[in-house]
Amino acid sequence: MDLYDATVPPLKRLTDAVQRLLSCLDAPAQLEARLAPDGFTAAEHFCVALGYVARTVMPLMGDEVPEMPMDTDPGAILALAQDMRFVLDQLDRAALEGAEARHITHVAGEAELTQSGRDYALLYALPNAQFHLTLAYATVRMAGAQVGKGDLDGFHAYAPGTSLVSDTPLN
Repeated sequence: MDLYDATVPPLKRLTDAVQRLLSCLDAPAQLEARLAPDGFTAAEHFCVALGYVARTVMPLMGDEVPEMPMDTDPGAILALAQDMRFVLDQLDRAALEGAEARHITHVAGEAELTQSGRDYALLYALPNAQFHLTLAYATVRMAGAQVGKGDLDGFHAYAPGTSLVSDTPLN
């Protein structure tokens, strides 16, 4: 599998998930919720997750990553999701040819790393995009939004009122 197939389809699914999750919100205040006092809001997690679209594919193409907006208004997040999906839809497979061997230097928190394109995409960028999307999902769910696993992954379906709480311990 080449890096186009490994990155572009999952990132398209991420942009779709953001749009699904935003459509489930009952109140804008759910976007301002935090899982921890020193953590990002759900809105910020959505923005960071979407930022990883550009942050994944641009370095793989040898391009600089543009400054990504952190506008936490629901409409702005939706527009960013649509913009990032458009970028991915326009991306030509040839743009990522040879990206596996490209050396990408980037900052992760306060660490400066240099990784092969393959390791950057598969071990850093995609996991971080999913991390922030999952935290956004968990945060809006904790804040009372009626979202489920299917809204996050686009695959699962459960009848309304289904509970995944079990008395059976996990071994």
